[in-house]
Amino acid sequence: MRSEISAGAYCVGDDVKALEIMPMRFKSSSALADKELAQAAFADLDPGFAAKALAGEYGIVVAGRNFGGGGKTIEGPVFALRGAGIRLVIADSFARYFLRNAINNGFAILVCDGISAAVQTGHQLSVDLESAVIRNVTTGRELKATPLSGTALEILGAGGLVPYARKKLAQRDAARTRTAAG
Repeated sequence: MRSEISAGAYCVGDDVKALEIMPMRFKSSSALADKELAQAAFADLDPGFAAKALAGEYGIVVAGRNFGGGGKTIEGPVFALRGAGIRLVIADSFARYFLRNAINNGFAILVCDGISAAVQTGHQLSVDLESAVIRNVTTGRELKATPLSGTALEILGAGGLVPYARKKLAQRDAARTRTAAG
């Protein structure tokens, strides 16, 4: 995972529900790959979003309060956004299920109070995930998000919770083998 993410912003408002990120009609198969799910991303809010995001116009979603709420939808919305080429979501706040599903699936998120008022669609952002500094290249304004924990950064760096756990277990097993051999 790269600590620095620079991309165009796509803005949505407050209380964007998980089913608005990925509408129910796209949930017919859990076997769909990210790229197949890309067309689901904001399909009802903005039918042209996926094409623009896939073309590189957007790489960061900026949202208001309670992004991804409205249900216990599992990973689908995260996979749809990632499939569309979105590398980061920054919001004033997240629904807890979306927040945990994003981190657990290796998808970067940041909480930054006031971000939705400071960024417009099309603005170019440069974000350092480790320092949680967000620079709006278009306006020159800099904001400070709530930094992710060291563990959250490690999970993102590993590509998600499962690869992170496998790595930790392998390290533990290797240490035990060294101890037993020594």
